[in-house]
Amino acid sequence: MRSVLGYGDESVLATFRRIQHRYSGLTYFSHFRGAEIVFEPAFEVDRDTGQVVFEYAVMDATPDGCRSGFVRPDEAVWFGFLHVDVPAFPSLDHFLECDALLHHARQQRLLSAEMPSDANAHLTALRARHPGLRPVNSASGFSVGWWSDDERLVCINGFEARLAADGRGMSPVPTVVTTWLIDEPLR
Repeated sequence: MRSVLGYGDESVLATFRRIQHRYSGLTYFSHFRGAEIVFEPAFEVDRDTGQVVFEYAVMDATPDGCRSGFVRPDEAVWFGFLHVDVPAFPSLDHFLECDALLHHARQQRLLSAEMPSDANAHLTALRARHPGLRPVNSASGFSVGWWSDDERLVCINGFEARLAADGRGMSPVPTVVTTWLIDEPLR
């Protein structure tokens, strides 16, 4: 960091060390990514922009050269495809919770998987029909939201839509709203 930027930032280094200590080597099948992943954070500084990133924080166990997963010093998790990177989760813990909830949900009874033209209006209508739905913030991200009550889990996944939009606003890929009926309430 010092050789590239001319200074060292101890808080950034402390964040990197903590993330590396906590997550390095973790490997599992990610339902969110649809692949076996491994956590291998590496400290990188972009010489052109001076941007610090923790590259390879979340990588496919068998990389295809197209998908990326890195963490920024503010702990936000970014995922990318080819030349497009977008923020996905506020932290690795949020990403792990989302994956754990996806794993749990896939063991429940699928009620519906819809691609509404307006996901926000769809969520508003769902919440009107099921007023007990509450957000599951610990598993939600910047374009993935989880909601639950004692009977159902709802995932609103707009990540692929956001990635496909590539900063253009409208996306050719729809947001998917999936609802499962649950056997036991979340605790």
